[in-house]
Amino acid sequence: MQLKDSFPLAEKLVYFDNAVMGCVPQSTLDIMKFYNDAYVNHISGNAKWAFNVKEGENAKANALEYFSKVIGAKTSEVLNVPNASTGMNIAMSMIPIKKGDNVVSTDLAFPMGAALVRKAEERGAEARWLASEGGVVDTDAFEKVVDDDTVVIYVDQPSWFNGYLFDIKALADLAHDHGAYVVVDATQSMGSIDWQIDKTGVDFAATSTYKWLLGGMPSNCTGYLYMNEEHVDRYDPVYVSGGAYSYEQGEINGLYKEHSFELKEGINKYAVARSPESTIVAVANSMKVLLDHGMKEIETQNKKLVSKLVDGLTERGYSLQNHEDVNCHCYLNVVVPELKEVVEKLNAENYWCAQRVGGIRVSPHFYNTVDQADRFMDKLDEVVKTL
Repeated sequence: MQLKDSFPLAEKLVYFDNAVMGCVPQSTLDIMKFYNDAYVNHISGNAKWAFNVKEGENAKANALEYFSKVIGAKTSEVLNVPNASTGMNIAMSMIPIKKGDNVVSTDLAFPMGAALVRKAEERGAEARWLASEGGVVDTDAFEKVVDDDTVVIYVDQPSWFNGYLFDIKALADLAHDHGAYVVVDATQSMGSIDWQIDKTGVDFAATSTYKWLLGGMPSNCTGYLYMNEEHVDRYDPVYVSGGAYSYEQGEINGLYKEHSFELKEGINKYAVARSPESTIVAVANSMKVLLDHGMKEIETQNKKLVSKLVDGLTERGYSLQNHEDVNCHCYLNVVVPELKEVVEKLNAENYWCAQRVGGIRVSPHFYNTVDQADRFMDKLDEVVKTL
């Protein structure tokens, strides 16, 4: 794939750890430095507020537009939130859940998702957990437990530890047949696959931006919430902030009696926090880089890399915690002996990957190459043979 930007981290390392953090494009790094330098100059009294610089103009609107294009949504269906956890909490808190309902999820859920299901239990719902087999939970398993008392099907897309992709459209159809919602933590796929979320039937989805959307360090990043347009005006927000309201100030009397508050229209009434402008500028540029390459092209390249790794590792005798169909996962998990030692040795020699749930999570992105895949597998063989 012909790259239209440089990715310094991916050029210096065999970096297959994008499920932890993506490689930031050089153009985004330049913007980060320029913007943060401008901010430092401001707070030291040497310049005007950084948001007045050119890179900050209309940053939030640009980022919303780019994100909506990345996932195939309308801008009226997406909201900037601090991170995926905040977005998922907004979604799950506004869904009416009561005693007698049930929430269906799987043991592939990320801990944050599992915690949200447990919060639903506190509201009176029954949690129905589906057990995976070989890192897979197919649609048939959901069909056996979803009924007319199901209020939410909650999944990660894909599974955080092995990249397993659920059949989201089938799950949405199943949920809607029973009057339920589909809620998706999409942090591990938005930016790596061509979502076209408007065709999936998903009700709510959220993502952070520091992984596949290439937004930077987790501690200095942001996120987005997707809400299908039919739900935007259906509920009132559970959480409130100044950003969710339009208001006019009256006379100060200590009780805000003279202030006029009105919830903003559309999805903005669910706003809970404002992300730093420097973060928004960076994320906006990275998402533009993704769009310049094309989401379909990025998905094709990623499948090519995953297929190369699956075929090569299988031929070399490794076991994978993945579905047998390469189209059912967007990264992989390979089982090795002495897991912790192997991962430490690989990382020490600049072959970056992660230890996850009994295997090595190998997560390439579009800027990685087939040559790097070959080198990774050769290095893995070399390390394993030294045990």
